Amino acid sequence: MENKKVNIKKISDKTYEILNSPFYTDGKGGQLGDRGTISDANIIEVKENLVILDKDLEDGEYTYFIDEKRREDIRQQHTAQHIFSAEAYNNFGLNTVGFRMAEEYTTVDLDQKDISKEIIDKLEELVNDDIKTDIVIEEEIYTNEEAHKIENLRKAIKDKIKGDIRFIKIGNIDICACAGFHVSRTSEIEIFKLINYENVKGNYTRFYFLAGERAKADYNKKHDIIKKLTNIFSCKDDEILEMLDKSLTEKVKISTELKSLSMKYAELMVKDFENTFIEYKEHKILIYNEDENLASILARFVNLDKFLLLSGYDKNFSLNSNIYDCKAIISNITKSFPTIKGGGGKNKGNIKLDKTYSRDELIGLIKKGIDNNNEQWKN
Repeated sequence: MENKKVNIKKISDKTYEILNSPFYTDGKGGQLGDRGTISDANIIEVKENLVILDKDLEDGEYTYFIDEKRREDIRQQHTAQHIFSAEAYNNFGLNTVGFRMAEEYTTVDLDQKDISKEIIDKLEELVNDDIKTDIVIEEEIYTNEEAHKIENLRKAIKDKIKGDIRFIKIGNIDICACAGFHVSRTSEIEIFKLINYENVKGNYTRFYFLAGERAKADYNKKHDIIKKLTNIFSCKDDEILEMLDKSLTEKVKISTELKSLSMKYAELMVKDFENTFIEYKEHKILIYNEDENLASILARFVNLDKFLLLSGYDKNFSLNSNIYDCKAIISNITKSFPTIKGGGGKNKGNIKLDKTYSRDELIGLIKKGIDNNNEQWKN
């Protein structure tokens, strides 16, 4: 295999100029750009006659490699987009007003919202039929004058385009000006799958699709998920939703029972819990950071006319009291510890910690808030 070479000249950090670059530019015509290597440096972005690498190289001539597997993926996605846009236009009068190819999926925006499921299903069917028909993809070059004489183009030629124009022709389905990568026959796309659609700003519908290897990988991933679910629920594929619904119903029932038990337990343990208070500068402080369910309801049972209660779990806590200023204490804590967030009112506030704190550390935080509060009050 012949080693292909390019001359590079450094422009800035890891950015190099390449005259007559062999690499396809990122975003050109909505398409992904090339990836590969120059010497032992990976290409991470391609611009017009520029490449950005993951390491610095000296100016000079180097062997380069273009990732052909990536190019093949791009060909599959791009030709699939042409077919989808053509079938939408030919059969339903829907115009493509946006197209974007991403690393995970491709999107196409059609100029109508609330497109029916019947039309969407039919579009997917038409595209897959075209793929199976094995239509030859032709590249045709026209002069600018000839190009402007072609009738019934679904995508008008922009006036800013000068010189000869390359068209991609897909049988009698579509002919469209395009400078991107395409397969040579529709069968090379293999499969087309719409994975989502949604109304977007401008009264458009955005479609998300996968084609070729991406669609097969998505199928395999979802097949593995289904297989795992059938094992978990000990059921057949078509019984998963029923079993999941039963599981969710049971979870709600258990959660309700757990909440009821937590309420009863809180009512029983509150007197003993109140005896664990720490007195500090005329503040009676209660700290609870154990059970998440109990922490969320404890304030209902503690005598807040006597105590300052800090209760919560992990990093999320609430501060409650009817006699101490929770808002001021939290404000003082967040001023002293900028990575801790919080706020609220005089009788109740919330604190978002920057890490998980021990009971002793939580006591230290509250004391800090009280200390600062007392200092401000004295001033």
